[in-house]
Amino acid sequence: MIPPTRPAFCPARKFTAAAALPFVALLAASCGNSFNDTGDAETRAFTHSQGVTEIPVEPQRIVTTTDQNALLPLLELGITPVGSAGIELDGGQIRFRRTDGYDTTSVEPVGPYGAPNLEKIAALNPDVIVGYEYDSDMYDDLSAIAPTVLIQVFDRPLDDALLDFADLAGETDRAEEMQADFRARVDDFLDKLGDRKDTLSISLISQYEPGQFNRVDIGQATGTVMQALDLLRPAPQQGPGDFEDYSIETLGQHDADVVLVFDYSDDEGQRADNPLYNSPVFAELAATKAGQAYVIDGATTVGAAWGKMIAFLDELERILLAEDLRTDVVIEN
Repeated sequence: MIPPTRPAFCPARKFTAAAALPFVALLAASCGNSFNDTGDAETRAFTHSQGVTEIPVEPQRIVTTTDQNALLPLLELGITPVGSAGIELDGGQIRFRRTDGYDTTSVEPVGPYGAPNLEKIAALNPDVIVGYEYDSDMYDDLSAIAPTVLIQVFDRPLDDALLDFADLAGETDRAEEMQADFRARVDDFLDKLGDRKDTLSISLISQYEPGQFNRVDIGQATGTVMQALDLLRPAPQQGPGDFEDYSIETLGQHDADVVLVFDYSDDEGQRADNPLYNSPVFAELAATKAGQAYVIDGATTVGAAWGKMIAFLDELERILLAEDLRTDVVIEN
């Protein structure tokens, strides 16, 4: 698994599960058929990041290989998978990130995202396995168990990815309603922001390793919202970017009228003081000195769901529409 100190929204580490293949083959033989066999169920072609796969028209037993990037968007659509990978805590327990408010008691943990347990997945007898593009290294192993689709979540607007999840689950109408609500909310926020949009700059960062930090606007809810709002950004955060680690000594280059520090300690079930926000270097930012630096709960605002985008818009509205907000804290080039 990725250590909890790494970006909670970043791709999982590469994993090869070939060692579990003998078990999968044995279990398939004992069942008398192949896990790729969809039996008498009606199927259809589904296009995803790995190509085209035949999946059931109405999947009944879905297993997801990641929590916030597959389990969460299905839960939001009213679909409860039979199993899912999640984040592995220090005691070995599996926690499903970003799923507060949803009933996951019937979802069987199948190990950590990035390295799920193939035996546990196979034992659940899924009719389709759903992951995201960073599961590509184990795609063949997963496909030996059941038809597998990997939906591209990053490097495109999240609302496009969410429509793919809805297509897979047969909930396109519901997702399109959520998309319309999101776009209406963006328009309403921009109307309220008014002329401030032309002079207000904002920075989104988080710390995952001591002495380093990252952008928090690449893909998923935060990136899609920021792309839709098109607000001024510090120079290193302009453009699509990637999951680059920045040295803490360069933090000043990420200064802005408003600086948001995303905290993910709730992913492990315990909110802690944010080390970046409380660091001496952060205290020297113009935004900090102006009282316009804030800690944002990443567990609430980051993840592959319409609700996460709305939650982030709620935070932006609370902060950026304040009457006493200054838009001259830094001078943008």
